[in-house]
Amino acid sequence: MEIGKEELIQELLELVFTKAIKASKKTKIHGISKYLQEALDEKIDKRTLTRYYDGYILNKASERKTITEYYLDILSEYLGYENYKKFELNREAEIEKKVLRHEIININNKLNKIKRIGLCSSLALLVISLLFISKYYKKNCMIWVNDHYEKIRCSGLDNEKRLNKVVLKDFKKIYVCKDSTFFKEGKPIVHYTRHNNDTEFFTMDGEHPIYEGVYTDPITRTIIDSRVPPCDSTNSFNTLQ
Repeated sequence: MEIGKEELIQELLELVFTKAIKASKKTKIHGISKYLQEALDEKIDKRTLTRYYDGYILNKASERKTITEYYLDILSEYLGYENYKKFELNREAEIEKKVLRHEIININNKLNKIKRIGLCSSLALLVISLLFISKYYKKNCMIWVNDHYEKIRCSGLDNEKRLNKVVLKDFKKIYVCKDSTFFKEGKPIVHYTRHNNDTEFFTMDGEHPIYEGVYTDPITRTIIDSRVPPCDSTNSFNTLQ
């Protein structure tokens, strides 16, 4: 079952604005669009984002304009996908899963009407179908979304990794400042990476979630002095306590 492009774009924008509302805690579109503009590194201006909200969330037909592939890619990246095409493939897989589930429900309803003589064989078919769906759609992979990993069904997406329950639970990206706690009982509890002259901080050691072959190192006093900003410059971020 294929999902129409307009319907898919509608779902994309609903997910984008839902995430922005939760993250910004704003209730008015002006504030939401302003927050989203900053979250997208100003690649899409707030006026355009407001028009998308009016057209696709409030269903104002006059505000529904064609969205370029470039903007669709930016909005998809905000949700953790490499580009719009990856988002499209993932959503189509979700639709297929829902269709299969619906078919199984229909089978189960029909079983209630089947005579006793055919019940055993029908139940066996249902069990086999459910086992297939359970195995095929089990979430055995994870992907980086914003500042943490989320479980997904393995589908070959870029940056997709095999599920590691410890990393899924404990590996987070954090924002720190000079007053943050970096050591516990003399041991570092913050790790960092440096890539393309950009320093990022994480809660545990491991491979960078986006850059292949880049691994974290335990924090040092030298890094704290040279790469960690003062606290008054990070007021808008969560810091490690």
